Amino acid sequence: MLNFDTMKTRLRRGIGAVALSAICATGALAQDTVTLRFASFVGPTSFLNTDLFGVWFKKLEDESNGKLKIEIMAGGSIAKPNEVFDTVKAGVVDMGWSISGYNPGRFIASGVPELPLLATGSGESSAAMAALFEQGLIDGMDGVKVLGLATADIARLQSADDISGLADLQGKKIRAAGSVLSSMIEEIGATPVGLPAPAIAEALAKNVVDAAATDWFAVESFSLMDVTSAHIDISLGTTAVYLIMNQAKYDSLPADIKAVFEANSVTEFAAFWGPTLEAESMRVRGVLEDSPDHKIITPSEADMAAWNAAGATVIDNWVASTPNGATILAAYKDALTAHRTSK
Repeated sequence: MLNFDTMKTRLRRGIGAVALSAICATGALAQDTVTLRFASFVGPTSFLNTDLFGVWFKKLEDESNGKLKIEIMAGGSIAKPNEVFDTVKAGVVDMGWSISGYNPGRFIASGVPELPLLATGSGESSAAMAALFEQGLIDGMDGVKVLGLATADIARLQSADDISGLADLQGKKIRAAGSVLSSMIEEIGATPVGLPAPAIAEALAKNVVDAAATDWFAVESFSLMDVTSAHIDISLGTTAVYLIMNQAKYDSLPADIKAVFEANSVTEFAAFWGPTLEAESMRVRGVLEDSPDHKIITPSEADMAAWNAAGATVIDNWVASTPNGATILAAYKDALTAHRTSK
């Protein structure tokens, strides 16, 4: 028969064994969960983080059965937009996103969506960028795992003054991002001015610029509603967006986590991102259309002819100055057409 001291000793050992098992189980669970840090240069409440990347990453996490966790490091806390690619490539952060135009001359083929009067919305331009990637036409992405390619929404002209058409833009100063859009602004007789997006509202308010070429989405997200009154609904091109992961980090992932990323391909990402962003842009356009303080201008037939002539010159110059430009442009146009006919 066991004495009281022996019983206490065995009880302590039993409790210890249970505690050790719990610790081991917790450790195993922690090891089974893969946490990836994602660099985003926009603020934590930005639609891009909450309704695009946040929703996309939640989909991946759910499909991993809780084994994947992606932490969004917002507000440029890890890398500025022009630093994201190299920061991810070096492994300072696991994942990140940026816009190809922040590194001019580095991602040559990714400049094709900047061409004017081709795409009409980010749904089709994003699908076209994914198609170019699948065809092996996207350059500059060596050394990282490309998880997604898409575009911003299409730039329109947002004017501080009450204008009626193209003639009112002659000699005006217009904010434009990138060499292609700047060339288009010059072709219509205006002067392009380079400004970061967060500085547009103040520049319009202080008459540093008279108008800005930017998408509907930016009118709300960068507080342009109070400093604009007229909007020309003309397709002035867009910019490429990439989502990448450090290659070594991707290679080290467990097979089941890799399978989640592979199931959500570059094409799948574009199919989610493009229409979601376009829908948000169209919501903002609707707000402007319903506001008595704003008017949306559809170019007249004469103005459209002038826009088309300017656009043709810009496109021809891009093809002539871009390695493999004709092939890239043809593939982009074909992908736009394929997307439209598939709907």
